[in-house]
Amino acid sequence: MTWPRAFLILLWGAGIGAAVLLALYLWVYEAFQPGTPLSRLQRRIEMARITTILDRPQVISGFPLPAGTEVVWDDPSHRRPEAATLRAPTQILGVRASGRLRVVEGGWIVGLADAQEVDGWLCAKGEVELTNAGRLRNCELSGAPTWRGWSLPPRTSVQPRPELRQVWLQLDFAFPLDKPLESPVVGRMPWIIAFNEDGSPLESTYDHAAPYSVAGQEFSGDVRWDYDPATYGMGRDRPPVAVSGFVHEDRTRRHVVLPWPGSAIPAREGRP
Repeated sequence: MTWPRAFLILLWGAGIGAAVLLALYLWVYEAFQPGTPLSRLQRRIEMARITTILDRPQVISGFPLPAGTEVVWDDPSHRRPEAATLRAPTQILGVRASGRLRVVEGGWIVGLADAQEVDGWLCAKGEVELTNAGRLRNCELSGAPTWRGWSLPPRTSVQPRPELRQVWLQLDFAFPLDKPLESPVVGRMPWIIAFNEDGSPLESTYDHAAPYSVAGQEFSGDVRWDYDPATYGMGRDRPPVAVSGFVHEDRTRRHVVLPWPGSAIPAREGRP
């Protein structure tokens, strides 16, 4: 056999081999596309490696879970849980939970089986966020909620922050909250009003088109009210001693701290 003929045979064989490998690759690629039987089988195998059914009650990531709970782990080592599914509505840390629970930093997102009171807040049926100790971190309030004399709009969410002695309320839309500080709140959507725990407003965000007016100034952006600690407990009637926010002048803005009308604190420039 001459060298050119042998080279052609080798080249022909390599071409056939490459074609076979390409066809095999395409077949495997198509076979494991989402929705195909092989991809579903692969998914079931992967899920089986990271899923366990508790045969007894256990505390996982700080949360007590009953026997029969299906736990999905982050990886096959089963060190960090990702989610859990309850077989039936179950009382956990003072709340009646149901369905799927998800792990978040420092706690769990839990599905409430019905509207329930959690840490003094009436939370709507659905997902709430709890700490590992069972303290409320976030929930949507049920019905037409009220708090410390405030009438809140439907679908208001509450985020208690006891470590700051604050309560954050997130409104579902721009709502003219009746506020005893000269002007109703008008903010971005969605937006948060921060309150002190006694119900006195602490901080809110105002749109440039609907600023907060006080003492002849119009503030927009983040507006904050400061108080005398001796007046804590007066709630919505608590008088501020100062208010701060951004004032727009032409194309510039500056941060200003104003004394509350009647207060002896002098006006001054705030942070840049």
